[in-house]
This record gives sequence, structure tokens and C-alpha cells, in this order.
Amino acid sequence: MAHKVITVTRQFGSLGRVIAKAVADNLGFEYYDRDIIEMAVKELSGDFDKLIEFEGQKISIYDKMRYPLGRGNAYAKRALFEMERSVMVELAHTKDCVIVGRCSDFVLRKYGVADANMLNVFIYAPIEKRLSICKEELNIEDPGEAYTYLTKVDKAREEFYKDYTKHKFTSHKFRHLMIDSSMADHNKIAEIITSTAKIKFGLN
Repeated sequence: MAHKVITVTRQFGSLGRVIAKAVADNLGFEYYDRDIIEMAVKELSGDFDKLIEFEGQKISIYDKMRYPLGRGNAYAKRALFEMERSVMVELAHTKDCVIVGRCSDFVLRKYGVADANMLNVFIYAPIEKRLSICKEELNIEDPGEAYTYLTKVDKAREEFYKDYTKHKFTSHKFRHLMIDSSMADHNKIAEIITSTAKIKFGLN
């Protein structure tokens, strides 16, 4: 029986990770987020610090958001992304799971996961709501600072997605469901995605 995978791509401040975790819990699926990087790192030969300037340093949450593959050179970043790709494909073929970010909607479709076994979700929200979440999560009191932070992370994610997929971050091309997380409590949004997954995958 083919395994089922839900990919979640999200705007910063849309509560995408929280919602994705709730969906995984609802369905009893495994959940993978930044730990994909850690899994990839374990598979890399040699000293990771020599490959890319990311781990082994005290970096801020902001840097993790802006530099999902660290600050190394283009070759090192590509090497890490290819390892992440391999890990994601392996997960999708061996477990029922929810995978957040890392261009997973594009990657899994490209590398053999059938459309019938995949639900690709994009979670977004109005900038006012995302600014509010940004200020709460990062304890940023200055509205101008929060706006600068959010727009820079948005830009970084858009560039990252376009670089590896050649498509716009907000494109509907690889998505089955695009949902505004501000229209209800995050648990309600998770319920909508869960119900959609059950319909698509024929689950009870």
C-alpha cells in the first residue's frame, strides 16, 4: 500500500508549522520540519562545518528563517539541498507523513510520489495577522522592526523556492489546497486540512 504525504508550504507568521503539526497529530502521521536538515547532516560525510557555515554557531531564529541552507557558498548549499531532497523522498516512500517547507511539494512530485498519494497545502494570511504573530513569537514590540523582519524572511523564502523550483513561492502550480489561516483558530484550519486529506486519500 502506497504511503501518503502532506506537504505544507507557508508564509512566515501564518502559523503554518503549528497547523501542520496538528494535522499530523489528527491523522497519526509522522511530522518533519527542520529535523530534515539534521537527518541530512547525519548522512553527509566529513565535518559539516567544513561543508557549510551554519551549524556549530550560535545563530538567531531570524537567521534560520532567512538562511534555510545556511550562509555557505552556492556549491555547499546545493549539496545540502540535494541531501535534503534524498531524505524527503525516502520519508515519503516509507512513512505516512507531513513535511513542512524545503520545496517539498515540488521535490516529491518531481521524484516519483504519485499525485494520488500527496496533498500539497499552502498556508497564508494577511500581512496584518502575520505581523501580529511575528511580534508575539519573537517578542518584537516595534511595529517597524517587525515589518522589516517579516518582509526580509518573506523575500528569503520566495528566493529559496524560486531558486530550486523555478516557480513563484505563491504559485498554485503544485498545490491542491491554499488556505488563509486567519479565518479561524489554527485547530479549525488543521481540521479543514485533515478533512481534505481524508477525502483525497479515501480515509475514514
